[in-house]
Amino acid sequence: MKKITTSARILLLFTALSTGAYAQQKTVVIKGTVVGDTRGYDRIDMYSRNPDRYDSMTVTNKTFSGEVPFEAPYRQLFASLYDSKVRGGYAPQAILIDKPGTYRVVARIDSTGTHYSSPDGAAQQVYAAFNEEMDKTWDGIEKKMKDKYGADVMKSLYGKNANAAAGAEMEAMEKAAINKLVQHYVSKNPGSYASAVILQRNSGSLDDKTLTALYTQLTPAIKALREGEAVKTEIAARKLSVNGATPADFTLKNEVEKAVKLSDYKGKYVLIDFWASWCGPCRAAFPHMRELYAQYKDKNFEILSISTDRDKAAWLKAVKDENNPWPQAHDDKGEVSKNTFNVQVLPTLFLLDPKGKIIAQKLEGEALDKKLKELLP
Repeated sequence: MKKITTSARILLLFTALSTGAYAQQKTVVIKGTVVGDTRGYDRIDMYSRNPDRYDSMTVTNKTFSGEVPFEAPYRQLFASLYDSKVRGGYAPQAILIDKPGTYRVVARIDSTGTHYSSPDGAAQQVYAAFNEEMDKTWDGIEKKMKDKYGADVMKSLYGKNANAAAGAEMEAMEKAAINKLVQHYVSKNPGSYASAVILQRNSGSLDDKTLTALYTQLTPAIKALREGEAVKTEIAARKLSVNGATPADFTLKNEVEKAVKLSDYKGKYVLIDFWASWCGPCRAAFPHMRELYAQYKDKNFEILSISTDRDKAAWLKAVKDENNPWPQAHDDKGEVSKNTFNVQVLPTLFLLDPKGKIIAQKLEGEALDKKLKELLP
């Protein structure tokens, strides 16, 4: 048997330690606890968007666990079978994972559903503090609205006869509050993954100057993350999607895999409608859009619906169910919606003139009717 030298022993020990450390660096372990009654619906779903993964965990004796690879900081989303079955739906909630290791997660069930929290992870603590302040801010805004407009004001903000004045005032208060909180947290934590997430997910409430200033404060490592890159892309896309700008030509595929180019519609007024099969307001708007299409289709007017669905089958089913008589296109990677038009919410509409220039955007209801009547009498 060959004798192992002292130097070789040290090398083997170093290799073993390095290998163990490396293995730890590649794994995220979720150890969860349920507080509350699942009513027998003992499953917690865990998934992420980037990278795309889905895992389900069985709740046994009020606990659940899972393990997934770690590639880069990401948002780990959670949803419960309890919410799907008892409450009829769920809103995925995120825990920020900024490095490998073990994350304890508490799934707390109350009268409003299942809520997820974790005492682990530096980024998660920043994110949780931000969300807690946001919740308090929403409560304060809602109280002000009720004090001014009455107890039923929140119901009056939606529907056919919505209170436009109250809606505009509430939107202004929300934007101001978000602006203040985002600036505070990003400026205070420029090296935290949470800042990239907070900035990217709330960018719609920030003007160009503020968004750019906050982005420049992020450290190079945070800028290089997916959310940091998304903010950089948005800053560039905003310059390309303002009224008066001419979007670059693009090519997508329609429902029968034929190419759809923006330039195909040059010479017409084009209403570009960004939507998705899962977007309730998008689909609720289609009946009226069909009325408008019938009214203006022979007046140098076209609608182009662009779906951002990741799930192609879901998109194709929705296209068939809606049976809209105008062209359809699929932007499953978000290259056109995000990089060219800076779409942040759905639905979002852009109106282009016959030269391909943006002349209006984010039109809804009466504003869209008025604009089309003005252009196409």
